[in-house]
Amino acid sequence: MRAVRLSRPGPVENLEIVDLPVPEPEPGWVRIRVRAFGLNRSELHTRLGLAEGVTFPRVPGIECVGTVDAAPGSELLPGQQVAAMMGGMGRVFDGGYAEFTVVPRSA
Repeated sequence: MRAVRLSRPGPVENLEIVDLPVPEPEPGWVRIRVRAFGLNRSELHTRLGLAEGVTFPRVPGIECVGTVDAAPGSELLPGQQVAAMMGGMGRVFDGGYAEFTVVPRSA
């Protein structure tokens, strides 16, 4: 899959389009086929190295919308429309700047 990855904090040149494996969701996590994601100040803070707890390289993006691609052990169905935001996206784990992302399923 194609993704935008931030190699390290710094200038916009540290963002690169890369090919990554499609992530596999563990039980309790949901793989989303991303259809759109937001661009906001949070990603700017991440890129500049001002966001806490970020490890690099990292796929940024604290929010996205799309459809469920896989959700083991969940009542979510493939093709179901979903939105995801925050909760570590783009900081603790890879976020929405990709064709697919994997996020925790919360109640």
